[in-house]
Amino acid sequence: MNKMELFRVMAIASLTLFSCSQENTTPPFEDIPVVEGYLHAGKSPEIKISRQVAYSNDTVSISDSLDSLFVKMFDGSQFYDLYPIGEGVYTNPMITVDPLDSFEVELYFNNKKIFAKTTIPQKPTNFLSSTSNVFVSDDILTLNNPDEIQFSWDNSDGSYYYILIENIDSNPAPVFDNDNALSINQLFKMSPTLSDSYSMKTRRFSSYGHHRIVLFHINPDMAALYLDSDNTSQNISNPSSEIANAYGIFSGINSDTIYVNVLPQ
Repeated sequence: MNKMELFRVMAIASLTLFSCSQENTTPPFEDIPVVEGYLHAGKSPEIKISRQVAYSNDTVSISDSLDSLFVKMFDGSQFYDLYPIGEGVYTNPMITVDPLDSFEVELYFNNKKIFAKTTIPQKPTNFLSSTSNVFVSDDILTLNNPDEIQFSWDNSDGSYYYILIENIDSNPAPVFDNDNALSINQLFKMSPTLSDSYSMKTRRFSSYGHHRIVLFHINPDMAALYLDSDNTSQNISNPSSEIANAYGIFSGINSDTIYVNVLPQ
């Protein structure tokens, strides 16, 4: 799983873009698209356009095909066409995404112009862990695993950061006998923070083996979506992306990765 896929897993888990109806106060359904764009430094941009799930059989969606839209991206000096690759996803490998670059995306849906802009953050610097080898006991009593691991990075400007951890072994061994494959393979993550460090109990590791620790430098609009658990497709806020005539997120990200090996104690 590459960094973009990791970030997409983490972001989709936090975006509640497809909501159910609200009691007696549901506004009339409006076929407004959902834009999902994460511009990761060093990666080709991908923009996914999707529809909201209608909450009534009486609603009518427009006939625009999600794979035949005209999607453009502007990098500050040149416009690029984005090409569909299926399921509403658009990309163009000719576009270079570098730190501090600003991008705009635009398309038309239901005869309305969809527009958003973002800036790519700097790559995290001096991302370190207090140890590269973590020793975890298989004793079920958590008091027998009091140790902590600390991650640190530079954050002189008070930016938002987000940590994601994944076991990257093909067949990881569980720390506890009752851990199943689903629980030990899943990603786990920390809430966005304005800090320059994060400490966690080593007992949070549910499997032995090699773990990838990804530190994402994110924009305030992305952090706001994670911090506001009430976001739905009817009230989702975009404080920095300012997506016109659409819901969703269009935000720049950057990341760095370190590795930690979890061993039996």
